[in-house]
Amino acid sequence: MLLDDDQQLRYSRHLLLDEWSEAAQERLLNAHALVIGAGGLGAPALMYLASCGVGRITVVDPDTVDLTNLQRQIAHTTARIGQPKVLSAELAMAELNPGVQVHAIAEAADEALLDTWVPQAQVVLDCTDRFAIRQTINRACRTHGVPATLTRPDGQHLRFPGCFRCQKRNTECRSPT
Repeated sequence: MLLDDDQQLRYSRHLLLDEWSEAAQERLLNAHALVIGAGGLGAPALMYLASCGVGRITVVDPDTVDLTNLQRQIAHTTARIGQPKVLSAELAMAELNPGVQVHAIAEAADEALLDTWVPQAQVVLDCTDRFAIRQTINRACRTHGVPATLTRPDGQHLRFPGCFRCQKRNTECRSPT
């Protein structure tokens, strides 16, 4: 697959980088990211993923947009108060980059949901704010051998090739959870 003229123009700043190529952009366009959480951590991550051209994004969050979210959750607007955050984020990403496919899941992430979606992704972004779900995400990523990033409250993503609990690769991890 070659980039079409619109994609060449849209991603031209990437393509100017010595470290980046059209093949790299194509891999990004064919990639699938699973983002758990569409709030203060997930909203900006989703916007950046869409803008840089990640081709498929699945976003999972059970919450709805509230007025108190709007000072920090940039994917949401006043007009979308009361809507599920995943649908609000889907609209924001479509406005930013209509070439991105978004699958919105307005549910809480649990083991069954993660066992379905983690194996389909190349990377999982943990944008949650609760330790228990982070452990569940970690287990699912370890089980399926999918790298995860843990989002810190300051917005920094830390990438873990295996277990973020013990910081070892899946094959080396002996952690029970």
